[in-house]
Amino acid sequence: MADKTPPGKDYVALARDLAPGFAARAAAHDEHGSFPHENLADLVRTGYTAMTVPTAFGGGGASLWELVQAQSTLAEACASTAFAVNMHVHGLAMIANLEGETAERACRAVATEGAVIAGGFSEPGVGGNWWHPTTEARPVEGGYVLNGHKGFFTGFPGATHLFLSAAVTDDRGLPQPVAFLVPKPDRGVRVTSEWNAAGMRATGSHSLALEELFVAEEHLIGATGALPLLFMTGVHWAWCSFASVFVGIARGALKHVVDTQRKRTLKVIGKPNAHLPGIQFRVAEMKTRLEAAEAHLWAAVHADHDSPATQADPLDHYIEMSLAKMSITRLCQEVVTIAMQTQGGSALLTNDPLQRAYRDVVTGLLVPPVADVTLEWAGKQALGVPVFAEPRWGG
Repeated sequence: MADKTPPGKDYVALARDLAPGFAARAAAHDEHGSFPHENLADLVRTGYTAMTVPTAFGGGGASLWELVQAQSTLAEACASTAFAVNMHVHGLAMIANLEGETAERACRAVATEGAVIAGGFSEPGVGGNWWHPTTEARPVEGGYVLNGHKGFFTGFPGATHLFLSAAVTDDRGLPQPVAFLVPKPDRGVRVTSEWNAAGMRATGSHSLALEELFVAEEHLIGATGALPLLFMTGVHWAWCSFASVFVGIARGALKHVVDTQRKRTLKVIGKPNAHLPGIQFRVAEMKTRLEAAEAHLWAAVHADHDSPATQADPLDHYIEMSLAKMSITRLCQEVVTIAMQTQGGSALLTNDPLQRAYRDVVTGLLVPPVADVTLEWAGKQALGVPVFAEPRWGG
């Protein structure tokens, strides 16, 4: 059961309090690829997982800026934990924005019962086009029956609820995307492959099969066909919080390098490595890139997400946030790469946290939409070329 989260709670301070314990366990979870259940339990117990629940439903009502600061703080300690809980906190914020009975039920379950959400929109052959799910939702009496496959289902081992996408066939025979928030079922969901990857090893991002999974009508989120609009209008919660995780990784890498180079001494100069110009130049390069990433994140967070222009052209908003995520995660990957070069061969050793940061930070470049798609959309939007024209290079 989660502690009640009072309005005005300092979630950044809470993240700082939890970080040392998470950091102490991070290497072992990375080595074994084990899900950090104890970390998630701490996040639930302290009310961290309820930060994006509106205060009217017993949550923290945290702003997007509070969320990204807290998430980047957690990521410095354990990137896998921050990445996994991100699926919950940003997904909950998007659900809460829909309002209605289902949204209220989800929010109260998180705030008062310690519910945890894992999201499953990635599918084989779909890539980042999440608004075109291939999972079938077949209408039956009282609800739907789902059949399909999900990949990268981050946080599944610790979830109490599953946020699922699927498609129903309309009267014209065309697929219409739908979303469901389902209490984790005892049957109808099968793990087909446990997560075993080079980076973000403790996120529990399993692959699943949905096999004749019955979902009651009451678990439908939003209207039929509204899933793309939900993504586009609420994407700032997702892409900014995702980006913040990688900012935290990069910040941790810079701190580690500075601390190490202040202590490491070369006998030939009789002084710490920090006195070497090459070390100084690289640290300055890392700092410059990190500050650029933080500045872009700040700008993305503080954009006018609720403006009439955003509501009128949600695709432009989606592209803008996707471009920000891509830029920020690229800069963070560069920071950690320079950190590895600065540390030298010792950074490859398993007892050096930089090698874990190096494997984790590259994940930011792989979170859809991928760079070529993002750049294509952004370029077309800027040039006035129809974004989804077919053939792709026509229009």
